[in-house]
Amino acid sequence: MSSQGPTSIKVLIVDDHRMFVDSLVRLLSDQPDLLVIGLAYTIEEAVRQVRAHRPDVVLLDYRLPDGDAPACIAQLQVVAPDLLVLVMTGLGDEATLAAARAAGCHGVVTKDRAAQDLVEGIRALASGVALTEPEPSAPRPGKKLPTEGALSSREREVLTHLAAGQSTADIADALGISATTVRNHIQRILPKLGAHSRLEAVALGIQAGIIAPPADHRARS
Repeated sequence: MSSQGPTSIKVLIVDDHRMFVDSLVRLLSDQPDLLVIGLAYTIEEAVRQVRAHRPDVVLLDYRLPDGDAPACIAQLQVVAPDLLVLVMTGLGDEATLAAARAAGCHGVVTKDRAAQDLVEGIRALASGVALTEPEPSAPRPGKKLPTEGALSSREREVLTHLAAGQSTADIADALGISATTVRNHIQRILPKLGAHSRLEAVALGIQAGIIAPPADHRARS
């Protein structure tokens, strides 16, 4: 890892592909203004590293052994609300990009981009410059978008509240139903949309036009 300079941008790398991580460390260590302050291979390790080292920017792989980038971002925001997160992904489809944006990441770089694009992305985030959104790739083979009629009106209400970042308890209060009922609705929503997580359900719902993006998401887009 590189030695710290007076204006070094502190970077934490979170990715479970060891060879890819080694390549990133070599790449960033060659940059005089970037300092790799830690490595993490799981969400749990990422949270510990952020607490211990307080990085400026986290380079976060979308898929990790114990969850995905949206789940990791949610935990990191509790530890460091102002942390800058740059998501790296080999999946450039719209659902993946939308899930990352909805989770609150500050930029997405697809892994087919040149290494210099990643370096410049880190510098841009650290200086407060918004990153250009990558163009979505074609949907993954066999992955069909749900139709507008896939959910009941109540399920659409629940999904809309999820998109706004509300907790199960918040949704229960807003809709005047129990938390157990909210969880039951979510349990039915996921398979209907072909989603594996709440955030993926939100992303698919937005992409399919079942629900509208929340106001803060539209502002970021």
